Amino acid sequence: MEGFVGAGRPLWWGFVVVGTVRVGICRGDIWLMDRAVNGIVLGMFVKTTRRRRGDKVYEYLSLVESVRDGPKVGHRTLLRLGEVTALRESGQLERIVAALERHLGRERVDVETLAAEGAPAVGAVAAIWAVWQRLGLDKWFAQVGARRGAKALGDAVFAMVANRLVAPCSKRRLVEWTVSDVVMPDGWSHPSLDQYYRALDAVAAVADDTETYLYGRLCDLTNLDLRLVCYDLTSTYFEGSTRPSGRFPSRVFGYSRDRRSDRPQIVIGLLCTSDGIPIAHRVFAGNTNDVTTLPAVLADLTERFAVGRICVVADRGLMSAANIEAVAEAGFDHLLATKLRRDAHTAQALAAIDEDTAWVEIPQRGCRAADIRLDDGTRTVVVHSDTRARRDTARTAQIVAAAEAKLQTLEDRVRAGRLKDPAKIGAAAQRILGVGGVGRLFDVEIAEGRFVFHYNEDAHTYEELLAGRYVLATSLTPTQADTTRVVDYYHQLQAVEARFRVLKDFLRLRPIRHWTEQRVRGHVAVCVYAALIETLINHALAAADVRDPDLGDQHLTAARALRDLNRIRRHQLTAHSRRITLTTRQTPLQNRTLTAIGADTHTWNKATIT
Repeated sequence: MEGFVGAGRPLWWGFVVVGTVRVGICRGDIWLMDRAVNGIVLGMFVKTTRRRRGDKVYEYLSLVESVRDGPKVGHRTLLRLGEVTALRESGQLERIVAALERHLGRERVDVETLAAEGAPAVGAVAAIWAVWQRLGLDKWFAQVGARRGAKALGDAVFAMVANRLVAPCSKRRLVEWTVSDVVMPDGWSHPSLDQYYRALDAVAAVADDTETYLYGRLCDLTNLDLRLVCYDLTSTYFEGSTRPSGRFPSRVFGYSRDRRSDRPQIVIGLLCTSDGIPIAHRVFAGNTNDVTTLPAVLADLTERFAVGRICVVADRGLMSAANIEAVAEAGFDHLLATKLRRDAHTAQALAAIDEDTAWVEIPQRGCRAADIRLDDGTRTVVVHSDTRARRDTARTAQIVAAAEAKLQTLEDRVRAGRLKDPAKIGAAAQRILGVGGVGRLFDVEIAEGRFVFHYNEDAHTYEELLAGRYVLATSLTPTQADTTRVVDYYHQLQAVEARFRVLKDFLRLRPIRHWTEQRVRGHVAVCVYAALIETLINHALAAADVRDPDLGDQHLTAARALRDLNRIRRHQLTAHSRRITLTTRQTPLQNRTLTAIGADTHTWNKATIT
């Protein structure tokens, strides 16, 4: 469109060429400019004339030419179009306007025919898709699918991962979710329920290769810090039948971190960098001893990831002489929390504390720590928290008082002759002492018609020494990591614990609705990939300094960001045979979030009519 301003009133801001006639637009009116006389542009426009007949007013339209003759401007009627009502009712006015609008490159829709067809969410899935593509997982799973003859594999895996992050549901509900609730990426196919199930089998089959590929991509895309890796375990239980299954041998009873010892379970091991990026996971049988899982993780680090010398950080459940030796043989350093009780290292380190101990204050952790070298040369760090000491002391006093009252009642029953059988006396005592580990603090004597209890003084002394403290054992020298750094390294385990909370609470790892080994492993892998994307979104928001509007001292979390982005809708309207699509206008926070994540939104501000 060319720009043009007339010499006198009316002024128009532009015109287009329609055949041999130029059409000008002036403050909402249409002008037709067809020729120039003596260097003066003559324009045409549609003029409205009102005439009263009786008590009615009629409007007539005319095509009028504006003529400038020196300082004077006059109008000359070229064509009388007719009365407005008659033109409208006959459809002629509609046809005239439509014919002209086609040359303006604009689309016109009759508002009265508009109908809303739906408004699926677009923002959250677009953000997840941006990270998915950046990791190259779209191409990776496309290649895996091509090798397995499953063209829809990549689309199925992305849908399952995105669903975990936005609105976790069953695979049956997932089919409906992708069709009705969200806008999936361009070119996305619509996998069937059976294709989703088969996709889980494929994900499980290539899980190790996928993690190796992701490790390489993460090294390229991020400043992946592998001087320190953190490893921890969790468990997740199953509803339904508790009977053993030959199709799922790993689903067995074991120590439950969810306090559901009545349900069969599996154990999940997760390996993360110090800043919480998951790089590998393992699924173990539900009755697996924690200590036995570490060798598989060490094999991952040496064989699949080929890392250099690093420090493996793990919690007390993995502390054993065999594991420490295995870490050393792999060429790694270790930092492990020792067991609080019945551990020689812990007892010796605590016993070494006296009034001459040199404590290092660590205010950012709310504690102080002391380096203690044991007789066998092992370096330990004893960590003490006053807050934790008060809590431990109060709890010990509470359980001791409660147990003592019950034991006294039992002693009175036996003394009164109401309970004589030693087996029954022992069973009653066990019910009291078997709760909360209080049994270690009491000694009992049981015989026919006799029951006596008293404090275990050594145990009480140890509890007083242990109150508010824990012990770390490490192969790191003071030069590699001073006392404060050792404590900071151990606290990096919180990153793994945070990922477990994400898996169970945000991503809804449970309930697990699959009953074969392969599909459960595939489901766990999908959840781990979702946790990886959640972590990378958190990092992107922190790097861009996107703040939580309600908690200004904190960065926006991935969970809240995706919840907010999911409010961006792709509104779908129809008018006769025309389909209109427009996207919700972004808030400033949504715009900053999408920019930080790197989502492509360049078409969102334009409505489309097809």
